[in-house]
Amino acid sequence: MTVSSHASQDINAPGSIAAVSIISAAGAAIFLILPILLGGAAEYLQLNEEQAGLIASSYFVGFLLVCLSAVFWIRRFNWQHISLMGFVFLSGGLAASAFITEYELLLAMMALSGIGAGTLFGLAVCILSDSRDPDRYFGVKLFAEQAIGAALLFMLPMYITERWGFQGLMLTVAGVMALLGIASFWLPSRGRRTPESTRGSSSEKVKVWPVWIALLALMIYFAGLSGLWAFVERIASSNGIDAINIGKALSFGLIGGGIGAFAAALLGDRFGRLLPLVFSTLLLTAVIFIYSTSFDALLFAISTFVLSAVWNYGLAYQMGIVVSLDLKGNLSVLISSFLSLGAIIGPALAGMLINGQGYGQLFIFTIAAIVMGLLGFMMLLVKFGSKITSVALRNA
Repeated sequence: MTVSSHASQDINAPGSIAAVSIISAAGAAIFLILPILLGGAAEYLQLNEEQAGLIASSYFVGFLLVCLSAVFWIRRFNWQHISLMGFVFLSGGLAASAFITEYELLLAMMALSGIGAGTLFGLAVCILSDSRDPDRYFGVKLFAEQAIGAALLFMLPMYITERWGFQGLMLTVAGVMALLGIASFWLPSRGRRTPESTRGSSSEKVKVWPVWIALLALMIYFAGLSGLWAFVERIASSNGIDAINIGKALSFGLIGGGIGAFAAALLGDRFGRLLPLVFSTLLLTAVIFIYSTSFDALLFAISTFVLSAVWNYGLAYQMGIVVSLDLKGNLSVLISSFLSLGAIIGPALAGMLINGQGYGQLFIFTIAAIVMGLLGFMMLLVKFGSKITSVALRNA
């Protein structure tokens, strides 16, 4: 099969979904390994929690900038070319970070890597928004992200960081990202929506405020959880758990994330969208309570497994709500922008809270954020529940 025949394949074809899932996994990889990346950087450059949190935020500033602009160009260029360019920025920025010893330069290289990752993640969201079953395919995408993230979290602390430190970690991740870039050749080159078709006619009166509410709820929810996730390694370390066991626990946790995402892909809307969101939020609250107590390595591993599983299970439905509310199809691409906004706000605010008042304030912030996000989604589902389902069917 030639590259040109790959480019023309249907978005819903298994090959396309697999390729999209791989590039999305590359775009999400840094976020998923953030606990050990920040821990490694903190030890390598002797940083405090606030400085470590700003490394994550600088990465997501680059991520956000490219995602915000994507609405203007992502449907105008060949998707294979966009993907390849994203991998160049991501791998190049990570590789350069391995040789930097100045904190400010590291922030700049992480922002460059974020531009590449944002390109890949935003492209994946755009492609899946054109698919016939976004809830299910978002679940498949999340499963791939968790699988690759789990492999990295298992391999890096045990085989790389212990021997080669932060530099080895960054070079290894850069190499893995470059290898995943091969998936770009299996992407479709265009979507079923053209730039013109997403605008709609001037006579159409389509409410867009529900989409913005859904995006805001997604951002708030993600900010709370990303702030917690960024410092999970530090929380475990403060309880006396060593780096090897933390890495194993985080890898085990991402296996849970894969199971949660697979459950969303398998179940689809069988139980609606409200019940999965309430269920996942309740379990997340229980995990946060456990993190606030004294725990051993086994309880940490189990709690992190549940955290990742229910987070990804609920996230598939949250993204599906945004896509279903987006009648004109031109705002769904902003999912990645609002996720990155949450990922910028969360770790930075978490670092400041920890640095000033300890981990207790982080736990309060996380619970408040996920409850606020849930209330936003609940309001939309109560008001537009039947319309969301009918829109999803019409777009199939």
